[in-house]
Amino acid sequence: MTAGEPSHTDKDGAVPPRETSTKQPTADIAPAGLRPLSIANTMSTIGAKRTNPGQASLSKTIAASQTKVAIPRQRVAAAPRYNRRVPRACSSCRQRKTKCSGDTPICRQCRELRATCSYPDGWREKTKKQVEALSEKAQEYENLLKELRGMVEFSAAERIRSLLDKYGPEVDGSSQSQSRSQSATPQDDIPENDEPSSPSSIGSLEAIDRVEEDINRSPHARATGYMGKNSEITWMQRLQREADQRAQGLPGSLEFGQDPKIDNAVALHAVNYHLDDLDISVPEPVQLYAMPPREVADHMFEAYLTTVHPFFPIINKPLFSAQYRTFFDSAARPGDKWLAILNMIFAIGAKHGHLIAAPWRGTEKDHLIYLTRARILSMNGDVLFSHPDLQQVQVEGLIAFYLLASDQINRAWRISALAVRSAITLGINMKSSSPATPDLSKEARYRVWWCLYTFEHLLGIMTGRSTCIRDGVCTSPFPIPFEEEQLQMPEAVEVLTDAALRDERINNVMASSRIRQMPLHPVNGKDASHHTRAKNTEWVKNLPINYGLCHLYYCDLTVVVQEIVNKVYSVDCVMVPWAQIEQRISELKSRTDIWKSSLPTGLDFTRKDDNGPDILRCKISLALHYYSARITLGRPCLCRRDARRRGAHPSFSHEMAVITLHSARHMLDLVPDEPDAIQLYRIAPWWCILHYLMQATTVLLLELSFGTVHMPEEENNFVALSKKAIRWLFAMSEQSIASRRAWQLCDLSLRKLAQGMKYDVSDMPSYPYTPEPKSTISPEPLAGQSVSQADGDYWGPQLEHLPVSVPEGPPREDHDTSTAELMTSLTADAQDSYFPYDPISGEFMRSFFPNSNSNSNENDNWEL
Repeated sequence: MTAGEPSHTDKDGAVPPRETSTKQPTADIAPAGLRPLSIANTMSTIGAKRTNPGQASLSKTIAASQTKVAIPRQRVAAAPRYNRRVPRACSSCRQRKTKCSGDTPICRQCRELRATCSYPDGWREKTKKQVEALSEKAQEYENLLKELRGMVEFSAAERIRSLLDKYGPEVDGSSQSQSRSQSATPQDDIPENDEPSSPSSIGSLEAIDRVEEDINRSPHARATGYMGKNSEITWMQRLQREADQRAQGLPGSLEFGQDPKIDNAVALHAVNYHLDDLDISVPEPVQLYAMPPREVADHMFEAYLTTVHPFFPIINKPLFSAQYRTFFDSAARPGDKWLAILNMIFAIGAKHGHLIAAPWRGTEKDHLIYLTRARILSMNGDVLFSHPDLQQVQVEGLIAFYLLASDQINRAWRISALAVRSAITLGINMKSSSPATPDLSKEARYRVWWCLYTFEHLLGIMTGRSTCIRDGVCTSPFPIPFEEEQLQMPEAVEVLTDAALRDERINNVMASSRIRQMPLHPVNGKDASHHTRAKNTEWVKNLPINYGLCHLYYCDLTVVVQEIVNKVYSVDCVMVPWAQIEQRISELKSRTDIWKSSLPTGLDFTRKDDNGPDILRCKISLALHYYSARITLGRPCLCRRDARRRGAHPSFSHEMAVITLHSARHMLDLVPDEPDAIQLYRIAPWWCILHYLMQATTVLLLELSFGTVHMPEEENNFVALSKKAIRWLFAMSEQSIASRRAWQLCDLSLRKLAQGMKYDVSDMPSYPYTPEPKSTISPEPLAGQSVSQADGDYWGPQLEHLPVSVPEGPPREDHDTSTAELMTSLTADAQDSYFPYDPISGEFMRSFFPNSNSNSNENDNWEL
């Protein structure tokens, strides 16, 4: 009897009897308690033993009707059973191993049992989803390879390109054509085959993988050495060629009618304004242990600590200052290397005293005397073949710094490499986990390394050469943003003693954190990533402004600048498509933007705040470094033909050329319109200010030589800025021979451009060019400068017992000739390429390393 159907009962309400069927296949299915009552049981219940014929016929009728109605095989409470096969069963029925009805979205069994019902995918759906997942994964891998192709070395990039061409050349070709379309407008006359960075496609990166002249042909060429494409000397070489073209009335190389493949007719040493071709030796013997008077020594020491040490903290200022006072106030006898460090500090301070015309300055050659003493005390041939220590690293670093300050960059380049090698020998470039080394000593060594790192990369930018510090060689953490006198403060001690906290607050939040070497096994394994870290710079930004904070940001930007050299000016750029170089430039530009946005408010050089001289020095140093990085980054785009603006949508090269010109303008805006060289040497980084000014001046003059194709509306402003820069070089030439050379080069270039482009240069200084001396030791003293001092002026209070040797008069004028004859008589292999030979008497020589049997405690007290 089916639910919902009316039951057939008699008038008494009893269930009528039903005829027993011979075939009841489901009679035994229902439980006994739920089976319907049979006719026999019913009749026995009401006590009917017999029936009459009428009742029998009635019973047959009821039984027949009952047979038709009560056939259903299911009862309401009985579990269903299905004979049909369903295409798939749900997961719950599979787990219970019961037959599934196949109803969707929920089968009957799951609905009755109130279980979760879900149908697994069939093999067709599984196959389809797997194919879709693999296709998506392959597409992501392909996109990743395309991105990495512009970031890896040339051999790996070629393998990636061949792989992409093998499995999808049509996709790769379309992507390359799309990338090229973003670089150049349709009107640009660029060759269709612009894949390699050939001279026709790159411009300023032409011949980056070869040397175009014989460097060994002459002493002047050897003194200059090789200069790479990111050196302003190479830019000056290009400027001289362009200026000669303009002076003859010919168009510039970026204008129609000029062949861009014309060989450079100007040698590099002819446009080198540095002084490596001049001698730095002292013609007479020097007193090895002599010292200047205490008053002069204090001035030179203070000049070094004020202008140089904040940006080059290679010594421990509190410790060395205490040792300096002990040395002059008592009869203490330090070691030779400590005396060499002190003499180099005097040499650098004396050089600065001459630039600012200080009243306490000595004779013009006094800084060379200090250099000679330090060289004998620490750079003897025996020392060079001995194992270095920390003091030797400091001496070599200070000698290299002095040579740069004296415009001897080729010599500084060689000594800087020696200092870096000595530092790497001692492991100063690595993070120290030695429990025997105090935290303050670790921090001092970290600062020594970052001094060498920033100095080496500055020389790399100036010379265009690859540095000796390879990527990934440095794991030394950044110096903490405190001065040496502040390292005992609780905030400094907190990060000084906790390496993890130091990484969290300093190393991992700087702009160069993605560039520096990652650990071999990151904390999160293969899922670790630099770009997913939160860049929380609030702790650094909220620190009070000090020289330590400025040095931290200077080091951070130096890492970014070195990445610019590696990615844009490397040799592999010759064969890298320009579209990939554009991607590199764009990425590096964003990193410089991140660095600038992360500056604290007190160091933001775009804000015109009234600060003291200390903060002003920090701002000027960071600003010059930043604008120099932008000029270096955008310089290759300045000479590209597709950098000309055509149409409403300028090319990427045009945008970067504009950024380069704006950076040059902002750099010159840092100095006032009226030149004051002495004030500039007091506030700015005087040891490399000429390099920064030459970068900006050369870029502006190059733009004028190109016909101001990038910013034609700014032509008059660029002329005015060029004049301003040349006036500054002229003012600086009164104290600097290198500045005089730079002024001559730029002034001649501007006058040649004015001749062909009708510029007015009547307001420029027109003094005749003075001949340059053949030696940095001038036979005549400067006007208004003291000629000599007393015999005992260079002797310390405790060293008066040593013999005195003073030259009888000024050096002979034929000294240069005799030196030249001596040098020509020596072979190239035998001559001292670092410094000429000094005829120093043997009585002034002594052991450069104290005897181990001597009083070692006294020498140990003078270790830095």
